[in-house]
Amino acid sequence: MHLAAVGDPETCSWLKLAGVGEIYPIEDEIESKPLSILTNLWQREDVSIILITSEIAEKYHQPISNYMAKNLYPVILEIPSQVKGTKDPVAELIRQAVGIKLEF
Repeated sequence: MHLAAVGDPETCSWLKLAGVGEIYPIEDEIESKPLSILTNLWQREDVSIILITSEIAEKYHQPISNYMAKNLYPVILEIPSQVKGTKDPVAELIRQAVGIKLEF
């Protein structure tokens, strides 16, 4: 069983260093076609988990939701991306749990 990742190039680079077998960096959505990449991964029996960044999950929410409603595998997990200017997910979780804003 394989683990695959679809997302921005920086996040995919980190995931590759962490040992994710297949990465699909999306630099240009018109050229890369993330939905067709996801569709191809859904149809493969050797892929067990697909990691997608939050930007991909937001843009393709409806097709991903439709797929997940009908299929158990592969499992699709949304992960925060490494894109500059996005919220720090750890600080956001702490703010929600504790009620204070942390700045690093």
